Amino acid sequence: MKFLHNDNKSTRQDKDHSMKNTQPARSLTVRVLLASMAGLTLLTGAAVGINTAQASAFTNASDAVEYRQKTFSLIRENFQYMASMVRGERDFDAEMFKTRANTLYHLSHVPFEAFTGAGENATANSDALPVIWENWSDFEAKRDTFQAAVKELVAAAESENMREIRPKFMDTARSCQQCHQGYRAD
Repeated sequence: MKFLHNDNKSTRQDKDHSMKNTQPARSLTVRVLLASMAGLTLLTGAAVGINTAQASAFTNASDAVEYRQKTFSLIRENFQYMASMVRGERDFDAEMFKTRANTLYHLSHVPFEAFTGAGENATANSDALPVIWENWSDFEAKRDTFQAAVKELVAAAESENMREIRPKFMDTARSCQQCHQGYRAD
C-alpha cells in the first residue's frame, strides 16, 4: 500500500506540477475579477450620468490630444493591415486577421476617454474639430456605431471566411468615415 504511506518524499517536480495546475485558474479568476470591477465602474458612471467629455483621466489638454493621436495611429495600423488582406494585397492569414480584429476592438474604446472638455486647447495641434463638443450626442452615436461595427467584424473574423469578413470590414470602414467627415479636419 505504497499510496497510503507518507514518507515525505514528495519531489520538487510534484510541487511545481501542482502549482502549474492552479496558476491558470488563479490567473483566470483575477482576470474575471478585474473585468467585473471595470464593468461595475462603467455601470456606476453610467448610472450617475457621467459624460465622457466631463469625466476624464486627463487634466492637460495637450496630453489628451497626444493620447488620442497615438491611439488612433494604432487603430489605423491594425485597420490597414487587415485592409491589405481584404484587398488581396497580402495573403489571408485567418489567425492574424482575428488577432488584428480583436486588437482593433480593444483599441476602439481607448481614444474616446481622451476627448476631454471643449476648449481651444482640446483641438490644438489636432485634427479634431471643435464641433465635436457642440454635437456631443451625435459624436457619441458615431463612436457607438464604430464600436458596434468593430464588434461585428470580430465575430465575422471567427468564421475565417473572407466572404463573411469583407462586408463587416467595409461596414467598419464606413463607420470610421462617417465620424471623420463631420468631426475631423483633413
